[in-house]
Amino acid sequence: MKTIRTRPIQKTRTIDAGKQPQKGGLSLSKIMFYAPMALEVLNLIRQSQKKRQGKFYKARKRDKAFDFVLDQANRRLRGKKTHKRGWF
Repeated sequence: MKTIRTRPIQKTRTIDAGKQPQKGGLSLSKIMFYAPMALEVLNLIRQSQKKRQGKFYKARKRDKAFDFVLDQANRRLRGKKTHKRGWF
């Protein structure tokens, strides 16, 4: 008959009832809290750039990409509805 192998019990950390463990880095709740404020600031900066560039300025590829990302983020966070085109 084989003998039973046993493992020594490791010491486990106990968490005090009054203290919560410290988390490092950004949590999702912090990101979701600060994201609308950051988007608002980025939108204001971009709008001021557009005003300075003038009416007939052709946007660069980087500017188009940045505008696209900002627009998508605004739609995701604010629930901005897309405009319907045509009859349907």
